[in-house]
Amino acid sequence: MKFVNMKLLNGAVIFAFTTFLMKGCVTQTVCPDGLYGIGCSEACTCVSAPSDTVCDSEDGTCSCQPAFDGAVCDKRDFTVSVSSLNKNVYEGHTLTLVCRTNIPVQDVSNYRVQFTLPSLVTTYGNLHVDDSMDVGEYRVSLTGISMEQYSGTYRCTVGTTIPGEGLVSRYNETVINVIVPVPPSVIGSVKSTSSSTLFAEWIILSNSGDSASTTCTVQYKLSSEPQDWIIAANDIPIDIQTRYLIGDLSAYTDYDVRLTCENEIGSSNVVELTAIKTGVSYPESPFGVSTDSIAQTSAEIKWYEPFVRNGPISFYRVTLQSSKTPLTVYSTEDGSHPYITIDSLVPDTTYDVEIYAVNVDITGQYAGPGSNEEFSFTTLPYPPSSPTAVSAEDDEQYCLIEWEEPLSPNGILSHYTVYYTVRGLTETDNVYGAIDGEGSIEVDAFTFEYRFAKDTLKSYSRYDFKLTATTDNGEGEQCICDSVYCTTQPGAPEEDVITAPEKAAQSSQSASRVTKTTIPMTLNKVSSRSGPITCYEVVVIPLDKLQDLSGTKPNEDFPPENITDYATSGAQPGHPYVALTFSSEEMTANTSTVVIGDGSLTECSDSPLTNGTRRRRRETEVARKRNAENGPLRSGVLYSAFVRVYALVDDNMVEYASSSYMEPVRTKDTDRGPVLQGTIAATIALVLLMGTMGALILVCFNVGNRTPTSDKIITGKEEEAEAEFDAIYVNTTSNGNHNILNENQTPELATTYDVENQPIEDTDVDHVDNTQTQVYNDNNVDDLPAYMADEESDQDGGGSYVNIPRITDDETLQTEMEEQTSDTESGMENQLQ
Repeated sequence: MKFVNMKLLNGAVIFAFTTFLMKGCVTQTVCPDGLYGIGCSEACTCVSAPSDTVCDSEDGTCSCQPAFDGAVCDKRDFTVSVSSLNKNVYEGHTLTLVCRTNIPVQDVSNYRVQFTLPSLVTTYGNLHVDDSMDVGEYRVSLTGISMEQYSGTYRCTVGTTIPGEGLVSRYNETVINVIVPVPPSVIGSVKSTSSSTLFAEWIILSNSGDSASTTCTVQYKLSSEPQDWIIAANDIPIDIQTRYLIGDLSAYTDYDVRLTCENEIGSSNVVELTAIKTGVSYPESPFGVSTDSIAQTSAEIKWYEPFVRNGPISFYRVTLQSSKTPLTVYSTEDGSHPYITIDSLVPDTTYDVEIYAVNVDITGQYAGPGSNEEFSFTTLPYPPSSPTAVSAEDDEQYCLIEWEEPLSPNGILSHYTVYYTVRGLTETDNVYGAIDGEGSIEVDAFTFEYRFAKDTLKSYSRYDFKLTATTDNGEGEQCICDSVYCTTQPGAPEEDVITAPEKAAQSSQSASRVTKTTIPMTLNKVSSRSGPITCYEVVVIPLDKLQDLSGTKPNEDFPPENITDYATSGAQPGHPYVALTFSSEEMTANTSTVVIGDGSLTECSDSPLTNGTRRRRRETEVARKRNAENGPLRSGVLYSAFVRVYALVDDNMVEYASSSYMEPVRTKDTDRGPVLQGTIAATIALVLLMGTMGALILVCFNVGNRTPTSDKIITGKEEEAEAEFDAIYVNTTSNGNHNILNENQTPELATTYDVENQPIEDTDVDHVDNTQTQVYNDNNVDDLPAYMADEESDQDGGGSYVNIPRITDDETLQTEMEEQTSDTESGMENQLQ
């Protein structure tokens, strides 16, 4: 070694030594500690600890055993970081900040670590100079922090002295958000996953706590019972799982599930999850299997549903097996009906039965065990085959059906059944129409024929017959006997299909109105279902005053032999006669109107039948030509009528039937001739005399005496004397004026007469002497008020409304007028008294 140089560095003398290594002629300069470079003029920047730190004399590279993990050997490489030890920083809690540097604490200038807070307060205290400092960590703890003052950016500054650079400071920052602490908020749901499990899951909506320290608890209980909650799981960390499978539950049972979560702050609200039902499972066995309505090829099987169903039964599975058939499976449509009807079975066969209840849901199909008791049934044997040798013998009076015993009775016969259908012969082409009747007759097992009397059958028909035989095993099939039939001859219609004639509805046409000699009548066409109708007759019955048709029948009380013609009858009461006769061809419409008494002459002939056969069914007579005179009716007489129709049953005989009676109708009265003017004058004078007694006496007279003075009033004008009157209503006012209206006048043409029976010109019919007045005739009699029709006093004006009776001759008219005058005078005298 040889001294080569010395230098003054920072006021100190530095000696450098040069070492010569002879071998290879290499020389090496060794600098004192802390220096390096040519002439050892550069200061090393190595850390001071650990003690074995070496600074390379040539380039100043620092090498050392690091003081701690992450520490550096050269101070020029030092760094700074800062963070909080709290994962979440809560208001009111303690905040611990950690500042980290990678140089030993001996190299930190004056051991100084500076923290700058958001509130601009700088603190140097509370540094934990402990083992943590030996590993480069410097801590400060802040207690009772608030969100407002302590939320913000925190800075940590560390300084160290580097030769040649002086004091070097470096810093790092972190943002701290102070949280107002709240418990977690959670929502959840639950669903059924099987018959014994429920799956609960949840979502944490908000959590100001540490997720790692937040846990949840799942509880459940039966919905139907107020029992304690059962904990399915607790302390479930939310950072690991947010769902849970609840197991060991009962099938098809309602459960309530709830959930709570908690963190270091507190517990969440209790989340009541929707009540849920577990899935279905295997039901128990049906029981009480039985059968109803066993037949040859079918049986109804029924049972009771299981005691434990483990769900709503979806359907039942029924298995049948016999020695003749393989196992067959049937199913009901649903589980609400514990019964099934099975068809297509084999007669006289024993079947073993098992019933299974089946539940179905989205998780699968669950068939429980079969019915726990053995059950079987036997179908019935075949019924008998059809009767044989079935035939029909058709003669004039009877239809005889005969047969023989079935080839295969299959048991003891109980009876035979004769079935028949009825079809009528159409009016054209002798073709039988559609079936319009049917029936059956039971015959004992020892009889092999049945006789139908034709007079009990429908006329003009074909009867087709089928037969069956019956045993305890049931009714057999019908025979194949399409040609077994009988036919019946034509006849008169049933009486209930013949409608009675009616008085024709009144219209403006004169032909539709009843007159003194005519009555319009409506007739209805009669069905020819029972046979072709040859002739219609309208029989007119003039009635006397005491004659009553109730309790009589046209066919019995008025047979054809008791009916005369018009000339013989003279249309006298009690002498019925044929007024009209016509053929069915003339009855073209379903409804026709005829006029009885119009003087017409009609005729109709009973045409012969081709290939007819004589028989008698109802009332009959010899076929003949019929004539009728429709002579005029008598006026004022009450008439009834009925319709009689004839049907030809063979070449010589006809059969007839009759309708019920028409409601009696009265013809109009005869014309009223001239009447004595003196009678009218006397009547009117008497009325005027009474009028002078004042309105009060007149009213009393009208109330006390219902015999109206207007009965004595006559038509007056001779030119109107021949006019026809019907239901004339007269009003007599207090001054004697009165109105009269005949049937040829309208109310507006009514003539008003004074007490002298002289017409008053230009007088409104509705107002005479300021008295309300109305005149009625046959044109408007339906509008007559009830109190007028009942011969009550006029409620408005003081006159009386009466119906002038029909008078047949002038002598009777004068007599009745005189009697009415006398009655009126007597009544008035009584009123005055």
